[in-house]
Amino acid sequence: MDYFLLKQDERYTDVPLLLDVHKKIDTRDIHPTRAYKIADPLIFHVKAGEESSYLDIMDRQLLLLSDKLKRVVEAYEPDTLFKLVPLIDLSRHRQNNYYLPILEEVEAVSPRSEFNLDKSVIKRLVLLEEKLRGKKIVRLKESEKPLIVVRLDVAESILRRDLTGIRLERVPVEERGY
Repeated sequence: MDYFLLKQDERYTDVPLLLDVHKKIDTRDIHPTRAYKIADPLIFHVKAGEESSYLDIMDRQLLLLSDKLKRVVEAYEPDTLFKLVPLIDLSRHRQNNYYLPILEEVEAVSPRSEFNLDKSVIKRLVLLEEKLRGKKIVRLKESEKPLIVVRLDVAESILRRDLTGIRLERVPVEERGY
């Protein structure tokens, strides 16, 4: 089975910047057993320019999904918990609603993956198929930055929609343990 990393297209550089992220949320709470500690709605003021792009996925500070992308995730993983995240740009009198998904976390990174020296960044990702069996959308437990992996059918569904700023990157999958 083919899997893809779902992430923000890095070619979009002018995106809203969330202010005071670490004052408003402890990222360790973005987990199914601790999500009750996260405010709902979780309101952020943003710094954005006139031309800033509100993409369908934003993952620089927190993983945030637009309503359109949230509906795709719900179709494949109906039990996913979402927190409403209104992004408010006071200087432009603008509000855009996003959703923080609380996805199932899976330890599926193969030992054949390549990391930087302190193992905080995965330079080359390889997944273990047996850990992903039957899973459609998961968050990789081994990464501090939210790494979301989607199965081929989910990736195709995302591509069929008119979404902006999404990048899908095929990830090699190891069929059985090393």
